[in-house]
Amino acid sequence: MSTAASAPPTRDDDTRFFGQPWSLVHIFGVEMWERFSFYGMQGILLIYLYYSVSQGGLGIPEAVAGGIVGAYGGSVYLSTILGAWLADRLFGAERVLFVSAMVIVAGHLALALLPGLVGVGVGLVLVALGSGGLKANATSVVGSLYTPEDPRRDAGFSLFYLGINLGAFLGPILTGILQSTLGFHWGFGLAALGMTLGLVQYSFGRRALPPPCARSRTRCPGHGIRWSGSSRAPRSSSSPCSC
Repeated sequence: MSTAASAPPTRDDDTRFFGQPWSLVHIFGVEMWERFSFYGMQGILLIYLYYSVSQGGLGIPEAVAGGIVGAYGGSVYLSTILGAWLADRLFGAERVLFVSAMVIVAGHLALALLPGLVGVGVGLVLVALGSGGLKANATSVVGSLYTPEDPRRDAGFSLFYLGINLGAFLGPILTGILQSTLGFHWGFGLAALGMTLGLVQYSFGRRALPPPCARSRTRCPGHGIRWSGSSRAPRSSSSPCSC
């Protein structure tokens, strides 16, 4: 049997998701639902803080409510530094992305289920930390699906950003409808449901992602991969996997 006949399929052979690797659909999904929940919750957060108790809100002064929302928004982007550091130094991008998605779900559930300022405080802290970790690493995981020479790379990122925009568009509309008809906690609950769907999809699909050794482009004897030069040719070895 020839070497060519026995070689396993490469990432370039997988075109099941609009010509892109099938693994992209799972990253597309978790990012789309994260943006859905993020912007959906943020769309009703400010009015929840300053609406009166009789209107279903917390009755916080508008200036204070605006400061809380602003501090939350800034902490999301500051958290990307922490998420990137954890991925680069300790756990890897995919693991940080997965755990961050779970943290986001917990944050939205806190907003939906815990009453008053307790729910706001716990929920916003968790959502900010989780969103920072996911935001910092999702694009890195998408990039791991392609070799630098893969001509599908740009189209794959365009499809990924389509998911971001789709979630950001639908989130505020649907959570706003629920908030105005059923109440604030129903809107927060919809954001939690959306992020849960994204997490469940990703938890099944993450098994199909390239191994950590391929994502970090370093040697892993167990998977027989060592990217060398621009050709990124794999070199085999019989040693146990170290990734």
